[in-house]
Amino acid sequence: MSQKSPESNNTLMCILSYFGIFALIPYFTQKENAYINWHSRQGLLITAIAIVISFGLSVLTFMPAIGWIAGLASTLFSLAVLVLCVFCMIQACGGKKWVVPGLSAFLK
Repeated sequence: MSQKSPESNNTLMCILSYFGIFALIPYFTQKENAYINWHSRQGLLITAIAIVISFGLSVLTFMPAIGWIAGLASTLFSLAVLVLCVFCMIQACGGKKWVVPGLSAFLK
């Protein structure tokens, strides 16, 4: 029977930090780990902003004149958020704090 090493636990917590609402798991369980806490707060901020923007774009899709443009924008935005989260996961697992321009300033 093998036990998990602390590094594998950090890797899991780094991944969960950018996995939407699951960022609450490292946020509440790793409060003493400043590195994991920073990433979980950044992941929660990305998730919150993505939800607000997605909701706004969803409302715009019901407007007849710009609905298809809002739908396309919503799809592209969702893809961009996915790419951002995967990139942040990779950086976090590599031991780096990648600062999202214009967003990470709110983490102080």
